[in-house]
Amino acid sequence: METTKIKWPEWPQYTESANNNLLEVFKSNRWALSGYWTGDQPMVQKFSKKFAEYCDVSYCVPTTSGSMALMLALEALDIGEGDEVIVPALTWIATATAVLNVNALPVLVDVEEETYCMNPEKIREAITDRTKAIIPVHLFGCMANMDMIMEIANEHGLYVIEDVAQSHGSKWNGKYAGTLGHIGAFSCQQGKVLTSGEGGIIITNDQYIYQKLEQLRADSRVMTETPLRHGDMQLVMKGDFQGSNHCISEFQAAILLAQLERLDFLNSIREKNADFLNRELSKIPGIVTMKKFSQIDRQTYYGYVFKFNHSEHMDAQRLAEILRQRLNMGTFYLYPPYLPIHKNPLFCPWTKNRYPKNIRMNEEYWREQNFPVAESAFANSIVLHHAILLAEPHQLNMIVDTVADVFGR
Repeated sequence: METTKIKWPEWPQYTESANNNLLEVFKSNRWALSGYWTGDQPMVQKFSKKFAEYCDVSYCVPTTSGSMALMLALEALDIGEGDEVIVPALTWIATATAVLNVNALPVLVDVEEETYCMNPEKIREAITDRTKAIIPVHLFGCMANMDMIMEIANEHGLYVIEDVAQSHGSKWNGKYAGTLGHIGAFSCQQGKVLTSGEGGIIITNDQYIYQKLEQLRADSRVMTETPLRHGDMQLVMKGDFQGSNHCISEFQAAILLAQLERLDFLNSIREKNADFLNRELSKIPGIVTMKKFSQIDRQTYYGYVFKFNHSEHMDAQRLAEILRQRLNMGTFYLYPPYLPIHKNPLFCPWTKNRYPKNIRMNEEYWREQNFPVAESAFANSIVLHHAILLAEPHQLNMIVDTVADVFGR
């Protein structure tokens, strides 16, 4: 087959249900939570209820992005100036910038070789008397070791905010990702398995945290439960906590409701196909697949990762370009992992004067930090976007055969 004729699955995908939901919003005359009461429950509330039920959690607060979900979670826990929050060195920069944005210091720690998720032993080494929270990230197609992380957090009286941007629907010992810590923060950006283009979700079982989050995301307002007349405002003043406007629109919630209907179905296909790739790619000399903890009942894949023996002649950048050319994949579909935060040019807090000096530091402070596993991950790993895990069997075989050919099987 000529590579120019290969067509990989598109992402996002939509259904007639999404069309119907969007049309309902258009006709309702209520396009935002800050719109007036029309007699029907707004889409944001409908989605909040459905997603809370899906995760088997008490409370859900949708917001504008995964970055904002993390930031509001930190604010809800009263984390701010003078505090430290432990985050993995290998993750999208938003995990660290959310900490900066509440004027706290992100303390980076290295990741585990087998999962690329936060190394619990490195957490222990990083804890100080200023540490207030840990943000484990369930990265690409792996979960952080939540048993050990929660044990450490409980020992030291620390909060745990799960960054679940890449793990909607994963389960650890029967509990959904995002419900194992005190708060779960999700992203619904275009590339995620549950997407509304942009958006975020926060979940918790703590009523006080929920009530605070409601006000933090809606200019200190809450949704009233009192009877309403047509044209009444449903968001009403509360003012217990200073908030800002971080509400998603009714259109985004309408899309998320439809996306949620197919989440488990698509995730099951991805998991099955990831198992196939694990089995077949691991037969190729020099290729290593990622570890799946025995506690994981269900694994979601935002990205499927495999590692290779890199050399001066073959690093991840070169291998990614070779595979993209041979498989006719764009950079959305196939890429090396993230640059570690301390090496990522997008992470440059010293350029932002609103950060206090003791958290923005300087370029030398950040760039000279050393996290060998995170740095190695960028050099010797490849990520396949989850859309590829929805491909046909012959396409998955083509990926295996192409990798095998490159490595001279």
